[in-house]
Amino acid sequence: MHQYLKIFRLLCLSVLLLCACSREPLLTFNGQTMGTWYTVRISAATTEQEQQYIRYNIDMALQQVNRSLNHFDPESEISGFNAYRGTDPYPVSSMFMEVAGVAEQIYHASGGAFDPTVGELVRLWGFGKSDSIRIPLRADIEEALKHVGMHKVRIFENMIVKEDPDVQFDFSAIAKGYGVDVLAQTLYGLGYENLLVEIGGEVRTYGSRNGKPWRIGIAAPDEISHAGQQNVSVIHVTNMACATSGDYRQYYEMNGKRYSHLIDPGTGYPIDHELTSVTVTAESCMLADALATAVIVMGKKRGMELIESMENVEALFIYRDKEGNLRSHVSSKWENNL
Repeated sequence: MHQYLKIFRLLCLSVLLLCACSREPLLTFNGQTMGTWYTVRISAATTEQEQQYIRYNIDMALQQVNRSLNHFDPESEISGFNAYRGTDPYPVSSMFMEVAGVAEQIYHASGGAFDPTVGELVRLWGFGKSDSIRIPLRADIEEALKHVGMHKVRIFENMIVKEDPDVQFDFSAIAKGYGVDVLAQTLYGLGYENLLVEIGGEVRTYGSRNGKPWRIGIAAPDEISHAGQQNVSVIHVTNMACATSGDYRQYYEMNGKRYSHLIDPGTGYPIDHELTSVTVTAESCMLADALATAVIVMGKKRGMELIESMENVEALFIYRDKEGNLRSHVSSKWENNL
């Protein structure tokens, strides 16, 4: 079967940063974190010594996030939580608690479409930590589903109780957005009021670029980008965040069918509907990141209803019509981003 298997990997970011030439210097810092790349842009004039100080604070902020939320690190806080098989209260840090609290909020708001306990299903389908690409047996899916559901944990002020000792967290659909927020807030707190932070395509901005909003190009899904159209939209944001989720970002094809890394927690199977990409703008990147995943799992109708029910949240949907052509649909105030 393997000779017919093609594995596709995302080779470019879903969000492209567009920066015009200008009088004011634009500092750029790049590096790797959370299994992807990050970019920090600061509109300011600085000395070389100050730039070293900025780099130090970037490294420290990202290390802190990874020590708490990186489930690929066996020494991280989330790995310790997942290894724990008891039902007594498990103490967690304020960082872990903050992410779990927002995850729980979006879990309920989306009717369970966003669920950080879905990690075992993701691995069953050959994504995440798994290096085995295969279609799992229905019996294996049903067994994994027994331990899926944010309602199987209880969150208190500084501890979490597993009502099912086999429940595990996977914050992959929210951690990058949270990391963006932490890094942006760290730099803003140091006095840099005009900046842009991006991790793996998720973005948050403060201030402006020479008095104008930051420009962010929303990259086209593969079908469009291969045809030469690189962006489906360019938005202008100030003190805002955006995040994109797409069924083209990680997937494989087997026997002529595409299997996405986006798993529906209700069925245990990869999503299979008209939505191919969702970009959400919100006041925090953590919220935008979680909502983008929730909405693409929910589908076009229910997903837009959720977006429209929330304040200061807008979205751009890319979907396939009945003929298979890609179309776009936006929330009622999306034009405020243009």
